[in-house]
Formats: sequence, structure tokens, C-alpha cells
Amino acid sequence: MPPKEYLTAMEYATIVGELMELGIESVRLTGGEPLLRKDLPEILAALAPLKIPRLGLTTNGSRLLSFLPLLARYGVWRLNISLDSLNPDTFAAISRTENLGRVKEAIATAVKEGFRVKLNMVVMRGINDHELVPMVEYAKSLGVEVRFLEMMRVGYACHLPRERFFGAAEMLTHLCQHYELKPVSRPRDSTSFNFVTSCGAKIGIIASESQPFCGHCSRWRLSADGVLRACLFEEAGISLKGLSKQERYFVYRQVLGMKPSVRSAEVHHAMYQIGG
Repeated sequence: MPPKEYLTAMEYATIVGELMELGIESVRLTGGEPLLRKDLPEILAALAPLKIPRLGLTTNGSRLLSFLPLLARYGVWRLNISLDSLNPDTFAAISRTENLGRVKEAIATAVKEGFRVKLNMVVMRGINDHELVPMVEYAKSLGVEVRFLEMMRVGYACHLPRERFFGAAEMLTHLCQHYELKPVSRPRDSTSFNFVTSCGAKIGIIASESQPFCGHCSRWRLSADGVLRACLFEEAGISLKGLSKQERYFVYRQVLGMKPSVRSAEVHHAMYQIGG
């Protein structure tokens, strides 16, 4: 996408401020990789005066270390960090980089500096499904939560063999062979169901394929070029660019009515274009 198509920092602030007036309390900067945005400092500076109750960021961690001071300055204390393997070869095969050491250093530093970190691992059969326990132990050693995600049929993943899918039920079966899992209550609109172990590990599972949560999802997606969508699994959205305040508020009501109660089987737009 040409940068000229991006929302400006002030457009983000205007839209987020209006949504907060309507009850939004949590905002997450995601992507793609949000730390690649050259105007990220301007975006954070524009959002800061809004005093968003929960402001977070999702990242692959490869550029995170040098950005931690900036994120702390603007109150971005909630970090979701993608980490699909602890094995350097597997990590390189999945991410097409050799940044595992850099990512782990960023994670450890973020934890030490007081960021609230969650690790996200997309579990794929025959690739990293044997790493569930090592990932739990790694997260436990840092005192952070690890969340295991089912691979969603979005964009590129629609073309992967179905046998790569590793479901939540199998994850639980495998984990229960090693841990006693105690369920943890979560808000109704949580995307994960969560457990703690007797040894203090914190585990979440996001089962969007086998156990969709559309009926109580409270999330919207705002793309980099200003399209507001009601769901990750919906192609349809409405552009907010160039609209008056009155027109934007009308769109917010429209998008609310577009929230699906049943999940689509798959969607072919790239996940990085809609905030995956």
C-alpha cells in the first residue's frame, strides 16, 4: 500500500477518540508489523492525550528492543509478541529470518522493564506442535502468559494443507499429559480460554476455528487506509476517509450492525492487511 493511502496520526486520534466516546476502552496497534511504520512516534503522540484505558501493541519482536523506550513513554505497556518456535531452525523456516536471539532478548528486556507481555504461538502439525511444553516452560520462566492459537483460514493459510491444522482439543490433551490445568474465568468477550498450572504457568488457547466466539466478540478492525470492518473474517468494510464527523458516526452504527453471529469458513484477504 502506498504510504499516501495511510491514515494520518491525527486521523487515527480522531477516530479512536470518537470510538472511545461510544464505549471503546481497549485499542491495539497491530498489522502486519506496526513497528515498521515510520510515523509510529507521531501516531503514539497523537493517541496519548486520549488516555486510552488499555493501549497495546502486537509485534513479531524483531524490532522491539529499540522501541521499548518509545512505547513506555506513551504508555503502551501491553505487548502481544508472536513467537512460533524456540528452535532456531524452525523459527527461521516460519519467519524467514534468523532473529530468534534478538526476539528473545527483546522479550526478556520488556518483562524486566515492566511491560505486560503475552506470547502468541500458532500451532501447526508437523512443524511446531511438539513445542507446546517447551513454550510453556519458557513463558513460565519469564512469568508471562503463553497463548496457543489454532491456525486460521485467512489469506495465505487458506492454501496450506488441512493436515497442518492442530486443534485446541489436541492441544489440551497434550498439555494435560504434563500439567494439571485449572480453568481461569475470563470476560465474556475474551478471545481465549485460560488456565493456570500447579507450577504457576499461565496458558491461554484461542480456538477460533474449532470453537468460534462470534456471538460475543466485541472487536472491530481499522485498516491502515481507514476501512472499518466488523470482523477479521469479513471482506466487507466501510471507509472513514474524507467523511465528516456526522458521517463517521453513521458509519459506526452501520458497522455495528455488520457484526456476524456465525463465522465464515475462510477469507482470502491477507491477514496483515486487516490486523492479524
